[in-house]
Amino acid sequence: MFFGNTNKPWVVLAIVFMLMIALIPLFLSSPRNYPPSFELIKPEDIDKDFQQLPEEYLKGKEVVRVGVYILSVGNLDTRTGTYAMDLFLNLICETPPCDPTQFDIMNTPSRPIIEDQTDADILPLKQEYYYRIRANLQTNLDLKKFPFDEHTLIIELEDKNKENNEYVLIPDPELSGIDSQVYVSGWSLRPYISGVEQAHVYPVYDDETYSRVRFAIRIYHPWSSSFMKGLFAAIVIVGVGMLSFLMNETEARDRISLTSGTLASAIFYHMTLTASVPPVGYLTYADRFMILQYIFITASLGVAVSLFLLQRRDGNQTTDKTRSILIHRTTRWIIPTLWIITMVLLHVTTIGF
Repeated sequence: MFFGNTNKPWVVLAIVFMLMIALIPLFLSSPRNYPPSFELIKPEDIDKDFQQLPEEYLKGKEVVRVGVYILSVGNLDTRTGTYAMDLFLNLICETPPCDPTQFDIMNTPSRPIIEDQTDADILPLKQEYYYRIRANLQTNLDLKKFPFDEHTLIIELEDKNKENNEYVLIPDPELSGIDSQVYVSGWSLRPYISGVEQAHVYPVYDDETYSRVRFAIRIYHPWSSSFMKGLFAAIVIVGVGMLSFLMNETEARDRISLTSGTLASAIFYHMTLTASVPPVGYLTYADRFMILQYIFITASLGVAVSLFLLQRRDGNQTTDKTRSILIHRTTRWIIPTLWIITMVLLHVTTIGF
């Protein structure tokens, strides 16, 4: 093996260097480098992106201002796009009298738990309605950047009976926000909330159109966490396979064994990595990354097999040995270097920094 040749101390230095590089993410992902899990979200830091409706659109209609106050988000299942949300729903009639109590949550696959917390003493004075809602919601998830994915989680509401030619819901930033101690299970929450109103048409019901309001927040995984839990193990697996280029050209059997094991390990790891992703009709970043690993593992295996065949071939041994040395010296630098460069290019062109 390559440790037997003491005339090449750079081999040992290369292994030590690779180990040092591999340890860098471990220290970068130290708990000291993460913000505390109990860090509060300051109200003034929340970016509110809300639609402003023109006055002409509201004339002659019942207008209800709507706001949501997010308390917690959890149980996001990337395979089904479902998640749980706990929130306060605030409804204020701007053009009394009106009845906003017949609202419906449109993106829930199951019956939500709705607790009416309206103060009955206030209603005679001003029409304000307040609810505590616990619901399982659903949305379309974009997993193209998995495991560096970021998702927009929404809640949509509209009235059950009144069409938008007589009844309009307006997203109100003053009635909306995110609790300072909001709990998001397994994700990080951006201090952002948006609200838009849109006319939703039902063609099967003679084009009945209803005012629908949509609120959205954004969650994400920190880059270092996604890298360590998603891609670091794959890089280590393939990096071990690249150690075959430190062997001599005469050790073709050992190189084949090492690269074959690397290929099998990479395939199994790919299956584990994408187990939480549904069978989407496109390649995620993880898929592209692993395909890149397969290409370079296969190239390494091809080099090892070529060296093995040259050693076993009956013919001019001097010529075959010269070819083996040429293949070995050419590929031992080109393939590992291209492997690193293409990984960096893939990340820059797909995710960016």
